[in-house]
Formats: sequence, C-alpha cells, structure tokens
Amino acid sequence: MPWKIGLIGTGNVASFWTKNLNGFDGIKLYIQGSSAEKTLKFSTFHGVTPLNSKEVDFYLICVQDANIDSVISSLPEQVPIFICAGLFSIKEFAERRIGIIYPLQTIQSDALPSFNSVPFLCEFSPNSREIGLKFLNELELEISEVSEQNRFSAHLAAVFINNFGYYLMKNGLRLAMEYHISPELFKPLINNTISNLLINKDLQTGPARRNDHITLRKHESMLTEQFLDIYKALTAFIQNSYRNEL
Repeated sequence: MPWKIGLIGTGNVASFWTKNLNGFDGIKLYIQGSSAEKTLKFSTFHGVTPLNSKEVDFYLICVQDANIDSVISSLPEQVPIFICAGLFSIKEFAERRIGIIYPLQTIQSDALPSFNSVPFLCEFSPNSREIGLKFLNELELEISEVSEQNRFSAHLAAVFINNFGYYLMKNGLRLAMEYHISPELFKPLINNTISNLLINKDLQTGPARRNDHITLRKHESMLTEQFLDIYKALTAFIQNSYRNEL
C-alpha cells in the first residue's frame, strides 16, 4: 500500500531511513527537524518535503533519547508512532499507538548502510503492532520482535562490539600509519578478527592472554600516555579474565 510517513529528526538515523525509503515507489516522506533551518537543509539535500501540518499514516522518530518524550507529546495521539532507539522504554505510553523499530547497525551519514545489511529489533504496543509489521514486511526487512530487556541488552552489546571495537581498531591503524605502515596490510587481520568473533569458541590471543611480560613491557615503552593507559587497562582486564589459566 502507499505510505505517508512523518519523519522526525535530521541526524544520521533520519538520513539512513530517508536514503533507503526514497528508493520505494508509493512512499512519501515528510520531514521535520528541531528547527526550520535544519528542516529546510535536510529536505533540500535529500529531496523530501517538509512535514508542516500534513496528514501521515505514522510518525518515525529519529532523535536523541533525551528529546523523545517531548516529541511524542507534540504529536497527535491517534496517529501511530515508531521510535528508532535502542534504550527507550515505551511502557509508560501503553495507551498510545506506539512501537520501537531499532536498526541494529552502525549508522553514520558518511557511510549509510542499506536495508539489506540491517537487522531490526522491534517492540510494539498491541494497538500498533499490525501497522508496524505490515509496513516492515512490505519492505521485506529482517525483523525480530524482542522484549524490552533483550533490546536493551542488544544495545549494550553493540556498544562494546561496534563503538569500542571501532575506536580501538581505528587507533591501531593510526599507530601503524605513524610509522608509515599501510592500513591495507591490516585488512586480512581485521577480516579474520571479525570472522573469529562469530566462532563459538574462545579464540583470544596476544601477549596479555599468554602473560608475556617481555612483550608487554616493550609495547608499553612505545606508547604515549593516552594509549598507554588504554593498553594497561585492557591488558589487566584480559589477564584477570584468564587468571586461573596463567
């Protein structure tokens, strides 16, 4: 069926939905940002129409968690609302037609993922579930209905895997580049590390895992204070995890 969607937000997640939904016939997006200036800039860049007072089938909220409550209170009660957030609770809004559609993927405007690379964790109030599932199934998205606790846990796990993992790997590449070592040389290592994560065995390696004090001290002597603190902290965590095996 044709869909008219009111998209609230102008950040990375709003860009992700806009990029992907613009490729579907029968979907009309209407955008609303936190200011007229942001709305105009986003709508002009993505070729979508400002929301203003247009009637829509549902709202898709893509704003920071701290602003979700105020956005919900500003929207008409009879129109379904779907929130793109990992840690927001909809329990106190049980009387409203409300749900969660959380894309479990890293989303950055400079490298927006496609729908086919994103699993969506969903939670619906009883009176929003039918329209939410109808929309998602028509788009043929990979969806899982989960409890609030499972969604919260998935969000926390994603921070460790993606946010912390990206920070460490990115800075590892920067250390290599300081010595004019090409980042491309580490591509097989990065790919193999990701593959090993999904093997149901503990494949932790490295000087901390084997309690190699000589290598640990050599590494520490090479690091600036910023990275030395991180190196020591992670080494301690790994050694503590395997203290009974050392």
